[in-house]
Formats: sequence, structure tokens, C-alpha cells
Amino acid sequence: MKKAALAAHAAHVAAPTSAPSGWFFHLLVLFHVICAVGGFGGLAYQAFVLDMARRRGDAATAGVLGVYGQVSQVAEALVYGAGLFGIAAIGVGGHHAYFDRAWVFAAVAVFVVMIGVLHGMVLPAQRRYRAALLELSQLPAMAPPARPPQMAEMDGLQRRIGAGMGVFNLCLLGALYLMVFRP
Repeated sequence: MKKAALAAHAAHVAAPTSAPSGWFFHLLVLFHVICAVGGFGGLAYQAFVLDMARRRGDAATAGVLGVYGQVSQVAEALVYGAGLFGIAAIGVGGHHAYFDRAWVFAAVAVFVVMIGVLHGMVLPAQRRYRAALLELSQLPAMAPPARPPQMAEMDGLQRRIGAGMGVFNLCLLGALYLMVFRP
């Protein structure tokens, strides 16, 4: 009796012998990949764009951040789409044993961490950075040794955004590893 139960459990947990197929599965995987490329690609360079914009001066920084903020909103929606289409593809693939696989659970956990870092660390810092930049643009010019407090705050926010995007990008590499190699 125990051997039969163990064999049934092993057959349930064992890797599927054939790859999922069907036009709907492939369509979901295609949407998953399109969303992942557009979403993660659009977000991956946030810290770099911020650093490059700051080197151009305050007026250019405001313009670049305004445009990049709109691009980031689209990218965030695509990141959510990547997660949803990925889970949907596994669900309709016919091999629900994939939900029992450690790599799928780990990839979902990494995705949740990425979203947490994005919404808990990066986006609030970006909003405050834009607000400080607007405050700074409305102040009168100061002599060179004097520095408005917004500048020090913006320096700290830039470091926070850079650190958050560093963690985000490392998690992205981890998620890619899990999905490609399926350990």
C-alpha cells in the first residue's frame, strides 16, 4: 500500500514527459515573452537614465524624467502582464505538475520580491525626486558654495533608486536563470 502511494506521488511530481502544446498555450507564452521584454527592458535602465539626466542640468532632467515616467508606467503594466501570462501559460499547458516544481515557485517568489522592491523602494523615491526637482526649479538662484536642501535630498534619492534598481536587476537575472534552466 505504501509503495503504491509513493509511486503515485512520484508520478504526480515527476517532470512531464512532453512539453505543453496547443495554440492557446503558445499564444500565452508569446504574450509572456513580449511583456517581459517590454516591461523589464523598460525598467532595467531607470538608475542609468536618472544619472544621465542629472548630468544634463535641471531643465533637461525635468524633461527626461517626465518622459521616462510615462515610459515606466507602460513598462510596469507590461511587467504585471508578464507574470499573469506566465502563470496562465502554465495553467493551460496541461501539465499542472509544473505548479509543484520548485523553480516555478521560486520564480513567482522572485517576481513578488521584484514588485515589492519596485513599489516599496524605487517608485516612492522617484515621486519624491520629481517633487524635489520641481521645488528646486522654483527657488531663486544661489551662489555656488550655497546648496539648497533639495539637492542633498535628491542625492540620497538617486542612491536609493540606484540601489533599488540594482536589487531589481539582480532579481531579474535570478528569474531568468530559473526560467531558462529550470533547476
